[in-house]
Amino acid sequence: MDRNGASNLMQAGASSVDVDDANIQAEKLEDFCSPEWQLRSRHFLVLSSAGKPIYTRYGNESQLSTLMSAVQAIISSFNDMSDPVRSMNVGQHTIVFFTSGPLYLLAVSDRNDPEELLRNELQLVHSQIVSILTSAQLTKIFEQRSNFDLRQLLGGTEGIIDQLVDRLDTDLSFALGSLDTLWMRYRLRERVGKTLLSHRPKSLLYAMVIADMKLVTLVRPRKHSLHPADLHLLFNMATSTTFVSGEHWTPVCFPKFNDQGFLHVYINYITPKVALILVSADRDSFFTMTQCRENVCRDLAIDDSLQRLEDAAAQRALHPRELGVTGLLQLYYRHKTLIQHFGTQFEDTVDDAQQRRIINTYKRLRLHMTKGTQKPLRIIYYKSEKDTVLAWQSSTFELYVAVVSSISVKGIIRLVNSVLEWIKQEEDHLFVVNAPSY
Repeated sequence: MDRNGASNLMQAGASSVDVDDANIQAEKLEDFCSPEWQLRSRHFLVLSSAGKPIYTRYGNESQLSTLMSAVQAIISSFNDMSDPVRSMNVGQHTIVFFTSGPLYLLAVSDRNDPEELLRNELQLVHSQIVSILTSAQLTKIFEQRSNFDLRQLLGGTEGIIDQLVDRLDTDLSFALGSLDTLWMRYRLRERVGKTLLSHRPKSLLYAMVIADMKLVTLVRPRKHSLHPADLHLLFNMATSTTFVSGEHWTPVCFPKFNDQGFLHVYINYITPKVALILVSADRDSFFTMTQCRENVCRDLAIDDSLQRLEDAAAQRALHPRELGVTGLLQLYYRHKTLIQHFGTQFEDTVDDAQQRRIINTYKRLRLHMTKGTQKPLRIIYYKSEKDTVLAWQSSTFELYVAVVSSISVKGIIRLVNSVLEWIKQEEDHLFVVNAPSY
């Protein structure tokens, strides 16, 4: 057990990045003068208001101290003019700034990413740091010592932030602001949810089962729910390799819920691919949570539900062909009422570069559709030399589809209507429709 803020995470080291150690070491040896660092498409930097390096996705913070000092000087000079700097365009690079209390954050992209998108991603990086330390602790630390080296408290958690930054680039969940759900049989999902509810101790606030970043089910108080952004940060932490083995009991701050304090989180992988997460306000309830996990596993093993849950988690995402349509390369569907979504895998012919390009197009189109205008756009048809994408929103859903370039607009409409009909038939299996509550 560990009850000292981020210390439980520190002990695990930086092994939570899903790349091998050699790649990690190579990335950390880069500095802003090296060709490798300069060729990176995106950079995320965090520093204190005194210019102390805190985090960089690539390179070593100490080797980037000169760059961090320059960033601090730029931000401070604009602050002195009462005109905070928000963004810059330098050649092909977009530079976006975000400041919050004693922390300065910077994103650099050469992919023409919209300013709003990069700022949203910086806010998520900031929230991940807050989830480890709380806003109250950050404020107190820098009020006492403005030049404090925050890496002393974050040491060992860099891998969790690295993983978040990598996922921001490839996972649409964060941009959609909803929870990804695991496709599985409704009766099995219901069985897992009822089991969690039946073994809930009084000190348990929330219980959830996840497979990778995908939600299986969630138990919550009837009148309260956690914000999807908080759950994204929790799932990102729980799916790092730090937590794959053993039982973990660690304080976690949920910024949208309360950024001033901690709740206490129990994490255990009850199968190789399925994690049980239990959240309590009682810092002394570790053994109670352990007993809850034992009861849940024993109950699910009676009728082989635990193995069936592992089998469901092990299966790959749905292939576009399984939706019964032709010409579909990939799709995301967001259920507005449930604040959940699901996505297919990409068609086999789509390479990594096109996958990244399509995901980026989805993000751009969503920004256009969800801007706070009186008459938001309902349908956007996008076609370039390489990609064909349709974004569509109604009062109940958002849909993003990528199709082969040879398909006509009428063909896309027919395809979309077929997909919507299929989703309607499969809704109970795609989403957590009736989450248990108490």
